[in-house]
Amino acid sequence: MKKFLVVCLALALLTSLVFAQGTKEAAAKEAAPEVITVWSDNAHEETLRRAQIDAFNNGEGKELGIFIEYKIFGGNFSDTIKIAAQAGEAPDLYRSDSKWMQGFVDSGFLVPIEELPGSENLLNKFKPMLSKQAHIFNGKTYTLPYNLTTYGFVINKDLFKQVGLTEADYPKTWADVRRVAKIVTDKSNGKAYGLGLSSTLWTISSFYTMPNGQNVGHYGYDWNKKQFAYSDYNPLIETIDQMVADGSVFPGFEVLDGDGIRAQFAAGRIGMIGAASFDCAVYTKQFPAAFDWVVIDIPKFSANQETFKRFGNPTNLLCVGVNARKHPEKVLKVLEFFYADENTAAMYEQGLYIPIRSQATAMAKNEPTLKGWKEFAQFDEVFAMPPVPDTLIQLEGPSYREVLVNMWTNPRLDDVKARMADVDKRYNSALSKLPAEKLNLYTLAPGVTAQRSK
Repeated sequence: MKKFLVVCLALALLTSLVFAQGTKEAAAKEAAPEVITVWSDNAHEETLRRAQIDAFNNGEGKELGIFIEYKIFGGNFSDTIKIAAQAGEAPDLYRSDSKWMQGFVDSGFLVPIEELPGSENLLNKFKPMLSKQAHIFNGKTYTLPYNLTTYGFVINKDLFKQVGLTEADYPKTWADVRRVAKIVTDKSNGKAYGLGLSSTLWTISSFYTMPNGQNVGHYGYDWNKKQFAYSDYNPLIETIDQMVADGSVFPGFEVLDGDGIRAQFAAGRIGMIGAASFDCAVYTKQFPAAFDWVVIDIPKFSANQETFKRFGNPTNLLCVGVNARKHPEKVLKVLEFFYADENTAAMYEQGLYIPIRSQATAMAKNEPTLKGWKEFAQFDEVFAMPPVPDTLIQLEGPSYREVLVNMWTNPRLDDVKARMADVDKRYNSALSKLPAEKLNLYTLAPGVTAQRSK
């Protein structure tokens, strides 16, 4: 009997020890999940992003044994990540930058997303928006687009009303823009003008040529023909040239930079102006508009024209560092979390980003309060503008934007067709000197097109 009791006691003690050890291991596993490191310099979204990360770490992440360690850096981020990558100490995931992506790929600092087991679903979600030399390098995907800068045309509603124009007069074509601009100018008696222009080069592309890509199917470089074709914009260029000759453009724009002309619009002295989505903050915070305004679609070149997808300039979010190879499955879970539509939708609600996926915008529970933001984010299909080889060529003579400024800043009518034919000739002459292997990198990725779905 005594021996039996001793055996029972020993078994009970052993069971207790095994149970205790198992409990300790489970507690240790829960207390010390695998840390996935993420670095970024997107400080403007930090508050919301950290709230999302905390929810993940305390919910799904705990179940998966994942803890996201998130660090935000300032203006020295590029130098910081370069030093860390060279030392082999870069994080698992970090904010990608087109300025050094090719160099990081060539140096072996990055891991293709295809190497993360189970990444097919994530890649397929973004496949229609992927571009060579922006996301795809050497046939592999190294980053994904996240949000967009989109474009529109902004109307001073109050000024239109003052000169007898209604919503029915909002221009649908560039011929309409010219007609309406003259009415605004003539009836304002020198107090306001029809259209706002700036001589600053970035405004030429961000307010006028890039937005009108949806009228021509490219924004200066035709990927199908492998040729520059800025003259495809002649209907736009000629109309604005005519408006300058009409006296319908705000005077003195020859010396006005981007902020200068936007300040004049905000003061109510301009009826219409091209704009990008970042101008929502300009006209509500930087230069608060003293009137009611509305964002409308980019005017067409002709009333019966078939347009292309809405054009948007994409920004990427994260790429994968080599240390991710230590735990690729868990890194994929974190990458999926950052690109999840529901998280992007919350960013949209707060006016932080316009999602590149319209599905994310549709998931928003609340409309953003930032005026105009909703209009800039309205699209069924978007063409995420790929890189073009304009930075690779040695151009002789003025750039296309300089040519446009030179034509628009004089009151005479110019021979637009001749001037733009010369632009195309000079650009394509320089392009012909590029090695074929470099030029062939600048083609649309398979399945990517500016054409609308039928």
